[in-house]
Amino acid sequence: MVSDEAIMMLMALQFGFMAFVLMKLDVKKSDSERFKNEIEKTLSSIAIPNLNLDSIKDELVEVVEDLMQNMRIPSIADHLGGAVAQFMQMKQMKMAQDMGLTQPEVGDQPFENEDF
Repeated sequence: MVSDEAIMMLMALQFGFMAFVLMKLDVKKSDSERFKNEIEKTLSSIAIPNLNLDSIKDELVEVVEDLMQNMRIPSIADHLGGAVAQFMQMKQMKMAQDMGLTQPEVGDQPFENEDF
């Protein structure tokens, strides 16, 4: 059977452990209160500018209205130009393939500029 001394030592060890945990929690609480005060001080020092949202909205409406007024319906020349441009692009790609100029695969060569 377990002796009284072993039980008392176990309870003392448990009490010591709980005191250590509570001490650590108190330190964390004081740290969090300090961080909270620093954040509140920083937030109070930040000046939020007063934005006039109505003027920004009016400017955006004017830009959209101006854009809509300057739009026009595509003419037959616009459609023919697009068709000719697509035909010429296909023809140039065919010529490049015939000359052996192919587009490199993405993973074949590393970029020369590492920042890109």
